[in-house]
Amino acid sequence: MSDVRVCIDRGGTFTDCIAFYKNQSSKADESVVVKLLSEDKNNYPDAPREGIRRILEIVTGKSHPRNKPLDTSRLCKC
Repeated sequence: MSDVRVCIDRGGTFTDCIAFYKNQSSKADESVVVKLLSEDKNNYPDAPREGIRRILEIVTGKSHPRNKPLDTSRLCKC
């Protein structure tokens, strides 16, 4: 089910990631915002990918380790 729409704005200092999705329990429309440093090599190699990883953890309630490929099947192909 592709039900998570992610928008990313990568700037010189910060990368902003916002996601819109339908809560599976309440069926309510939800949104989540993640703000990351655009460059933080000590913690993640790529800010947009890290933002998507964190969003998927929030939306699914499951751990998505940084060293594993991301399951992007929930992301909308917009």
